[in-house]
Amino acid sequence: MNNLKWWFRIVGAFYLLLGVVWSPLVGVNALMRQMYPNYDAPVGGVADKLFYNVGGMLGFEWIVMGAFMLYASREPAKHFSIVWLVVGYEILRGIVDDLFLIAQGYPIAGYAAWIVVHLIIIVAGVTFVRRATAETANPLKA
Repeated sequence: MNNLKWWFRIVGAFYLLLGVVWSPLVGVNALMRQMYPNYDAPVGGVADKLFYNVGGMLGFEWIVMGAFMLYASREPAKHFSIVWLVVGYEILRGIVDDLFLIAQGYPIAGYAAWIVVHLIIIVAGVTFVRRATAETANPLKA
């Protein structure tokens, strides 16, 4: 159960960090211009505002998920379903989305690195929740 507790804490803190970076608090437009030097949307234009709004929404989503994961780390046995939610999220919003962006012509190396991060989160989460489930099913073996 201790591994799952730390998984919740580490992934939750990671999501919080991503959320703050992508939120309007930091300025997602400036981040986009640093990540993609060829980003050519005019500042304040429709495309720029859309990216700002979508990036901000994604940032807030990560903040909520990260905060809840930190809360869940206090009693991980009560929050196994959150692990499966995060696994599904990492598969769809992580790996599938990264493959889609690679297919759209974005740099392979950066997104391949992110796919590795998603896989680490997924494999660790599944491994730790299965172990914790076995512990709670048979506490004498644990």
